[in-house]
Amino acid sequence: MARLICRCMGLSSRRIAELVRARGLADVDAIAESLGAGGGCGSCRPDLEEILADLCGAPLGEAIRRENRVRGEAAALRRVEATLFGSIVARLPAATELELVSVAGLRVELHVARGDSPELRALVAERLRKVVCGELEVVFS
Repeated sequence: MARLICRCMGLSSRRIAELVRARGLADVDAIAESLGAGGGCGSCRPDLEEILADLCGAPLGEAIRRENRVRGEAAALRRVEATLFGSIVARLPAATELELVSVAGLRVELHVARGDSPELRALVAERLRKVVCGELEVVFS
């Protein structure tokens, strides 16, 4: 399942793998220099190591993969929450009530309890994609 890897640059595992292959990048420092991923806060560097290992068929322990998932999911959730409630909700009409249901991989599920409209949904989805990751799938329940 594709997931948000670099929260600083808004890059997914799928996009990073594509660019690593296309540009022939062989280590995390080369990825940081070429893509910016891993060059900001650095929290995604273990995930970048995992992507590199997967691309070259190198073994990587399941415990490391689990740790990467847990850390990455928590960081992605914080990034979505900060964007949603720190900047998006503040700009919505006062009567709007928006709830974050879940963040899983690149899928964000939201619920509009009050003030729902197609325009509101489009605005929220577009802003999340612009700030968090262009590949987010934003769904409303």
